[in-house]
Amino acid sequence: MVSRIRRTLTVQERAAAFEHTNRVAADAAADERRLREEKNERLRKLRIDASNGAK
Repeated sequence: MVSRIRRTLTVQERAAAFEHTNRVAADAAADERRLREEKNERLRKLRIDASNGAK
């Protein structure tokens, strides 16, 4: 059985885990933002093409 002391994270380990989690969350948010912007751009181009074709 692992002792309780060995299972407890040090302050540095907790800080590293927190920074890692924040980095992963920031990367995921940036990816979502990029995908949303790409989708909006595609839709904008489709609307422009549709309005040009209707004229």
